[in-house]
Amino acid sequence: MKDLIKIAKTVAANANPRRERIFEDAEQQKARLDALKTESKNEKIQEAKIAIKNAAQQRLENFEHKRQQEEIDDRDLSVEVTHAKYNASLLELDTQTMRYVLKREINLADAVNKSREYKKRLRHFLTACAHKDASKLDKALALLQTHMKSTQCASLSVPEIQGIMQHATPTQASYFKNFAHAIGVVTAQRSNSAPMEVNKDNEVYQDFVSL
Repeated sequence: MKDLIKIAKTVAANANPRRERIFEDAEQQKARLDALKTESKNEKIQEAKIAIKNAAQQRLENFEHKRQQEEIDDRDLSVEVTHAKYNASLLELDTQTMRYVLKREINLADAVNKSREYKKRLRHFLTACAHKDASKLDKALALLQTHMKSTQCASLSVPEIQGIMQHATPTQASYFKNFAHAIGVVTAQRSNSAPMEVNKDNEVYQDFVSL
């Protein structure tokens, strides 16, 4: 009976191109994770990598559990695979960036439960700072970096960052607020409209504006 149910689900998935793509992506992420190593000569880096890999694998386990449910929305399946993918991407930071993370005592594993865009933007930020290369920033972060460097602003609010980034919504600006607060670049306020103090003595801030 279980085999018949499994076959029926497979047939249903094949009849749904989107779900089929999700299943294929899940298999790709499993193979990707299996290939990613967590070994490091530095104990702290190794601990962070293990935590990140475990978080990615947990997402894939969540996916496997959800796919067994009779009534499950494609979005519920996709979100687990997507988070597994972006968690895995944190393991793919190059050696120089990982050394920078260690040097600046940044808790990279703290990002595993954040949104995919948060992780994506954090990757760009850290890689650019580690390599001292502004070209590694995405467009929105590059605009913000230019503004902070040229104005030496003492404070910023989410609406101001949204305007600088040229975005229609405050979502991306909020991601910057969250990870910048986590690594000490700004002192975040609860309200997005309230100005955040820019911590100019913070070494990561100095690395960012010096690009």
